[in-house]
Amino acid sequence: MIRLQDIADMVGVSRTTVSNVIHGNTKRVSKQTIDKINEVLKKEGYVPNMGSMILTSNVSRIIGFIMSYEETHGYNAMQDPFVGEFVGSLRKAADYAGYYIMLISGTDIEKIAKVASQWNVDGLVALGFTSTDFIALRRKLNKPIIMIDTYSENELPYVNVGIDDFSGGYQIGEYLLNRGYSKALFLAETRQASDYYRWLGFKKAMESQGGFCSKSRYVLVYPEYQLRMKQYEDWIPRFKEAGAIAFSSDYAAMEGINFFLSRGLKIPQDISVTGFDDNMYTELIHPKLTTIHQDVSKKADIALEQLIKLIKDESIQNRNIKIEVKLIERDSVGNRITNNIQTSI
Repeated sequence: MIRLQDIADMVGVSRTTVSNVIHGNTKRVSKQTIDKINEVLKKEGYVPNMGSMILTSNVSRIIGFIMSYEETHGYNAMQDPFVGEFVGSLRKAADYAGYYIMLISGTDIEKIAKVASQWNVDGLVALGFTSTDFIALRRKLNKPIIMIDTYSENELPYVNVGIDDFSGGYQIGEYLLNRGYSKALFLAETRQASDYYRWLGFKKAMESQGGFCSKSRYVLVYPEYQLRMKQYEDWIPRFKEAGAIAFSSDYAAMEGINFFLSRGLKIPQDISVTGFDDNMYTELIHPKLTTIHQDVSKKADIALEQLIKLIKDESIQNRNIKIEVKLIERDSVGNRITNNIQTSI
């Protein structure tokens, strides 16, 4: 493997100058020299030692992606379509910007801070953490942090990149209401964060024409698969009476469709179903899923862009970025008005 001294001799500079260029310390190095060194590095296929870079410079080119949960819907979190797409998009954006991604999962703030410090990460992107978690982490670790889909009742002490969950919930609620499903249910796993704001939008839409949408229509399901299936079994009469279910995620919606079909129910003739996210599988299931589209790749791109600004100590004007969402109509919702089905419940 070619040595730093070999490269220095080729360019006619000191070994220290070559090291400074590799580690990004180029304030005192001319552009011409930088270009010459980079040309030789590329030609010789030089691969820097990451451990050495971390020890000898103030930057590691490592971005830590921290995720508070290791399971979703009772399965490995990385199997979740949203998580997988976000991580893949973040890695692609980081690679383009010259950074590497390190995955760190769990809720142990002490452990997260220790790992991030040991690897001298330049910054963190946090998914599934609360405002309280952010404060606790910042007390342990003085690193730039970008939060993903985090809500706070107070002024944000951090930069958050999310979507307009309320609008997404409203669009779904309005769509179902206009198709005659005035008593549709909203199913979710939590009563907080994104799920809660999607519910609020759904509720407001359902009440937009003078009706009332009670909290009883915000239905929580178990995170464990077997318990969740038992709930669905018990609630079939309620589902059929309501006529439509707005699930808080595509995964849950598609799981629900498969369950209903296995019980001999027809979608959307017996029960209409909607999801949220518009992942890659929504057009593969039958019937194709009506859902709310969010641009996950854009969310990852913006998150990394904002984090790099924080790393470079640049100012950020908007600390709560909300990406617009839109309804995607497919085949999983019927029309009670057209079919002249009674809607009184």
